[in-house]
Amino acid sequence: MTRVAIILGAGRGIGRATALHLSAKGYATVLCARSSPDLEKVAAESRAVTADGGRATYVLPGDVTSRAFREELVRDVERRFGRIDVLVNNAPGPPPGHFDDIMVDDVRSAMDQKLVPYLDLIKSVAPVMVRNEFGRIVNIVGNIGREPAAGMFLSGLVNAAVANASKYLAGQYARHHVTVNCVHPGVIRTQRYDNAVAHMSRSGAMSRQEAEDRLRRAIPMDRPGEADEVAALIGFLASDESSYVTGQQISVDGGQLTCV
Repeated sequence: MTRVAIILGAGRGIGRATALHLSAKGYATVLCARSSPDLEKVAAESRAVTADGGRATYVLPGDVTSRAFREELVRDVERRFGRIDVLVNNAPGPPPGHFDDIMVDDVRSAMDQKLVPYLDLIKSVAPVMVRNEFGRIVNIVGNIGREPAAGMFLSGLVNAAVANASKYLAGQYARHHVTVNCVHPGVIRTQRYDNAVAHMSRSGAMSRQEAEDRLRRAIPMDRPGEADEVAALIGFLASDESSYVTGQQISVDGGQLTCV
């Protein structure tokens, strides 16, 4: 039996690495992101790592913040494959900002960007998983949901809400063999990492190397992580072998959070 996995944000970074990892493991993968060209590139890469030539890779571009797209996504996948075994919720968080500068509408917008899509998709796929007595829900969150960071009020707020909801849902679905876990990436070498380094360099009047060194010094392993390292954990949590792991908050950060 081929497991079917929906991966959000699959065009780049951790989402891309996860899509390729699961494809290589034999999953049928449904790749979602706003950029169709990015998804097509990942699908082409999948054809190079799968025994079936990527025939089980399905591209569905769209905006996950749109309720209509979320409904279409779940309906289309269930119709096409007859099952949904894995959901990897992976969406960017809100922009940086201090509490004093944030308005009520900013809070609503932040929740609509990440928390609402995550919960709405879980609500839609869970009945399919419960019916099949198998499911793996992996929410990509972030350490800021576990430990606040200066200038990242909204991200901390939203991520903490996702983490709390995940713990609740893990208990609700456990008896149906549906697990819900959170993965918290630390400093990972992706496009967001490059953007963060560039921002630090500009705002701090320092070179790119100095900005990277500043980020690295806070990490006990003395390096940023790679997207493949996060994808490996997601792959385990998506697998049959993780059947007794649920309600967990797992950081992939080179030991950074333990030093906070």
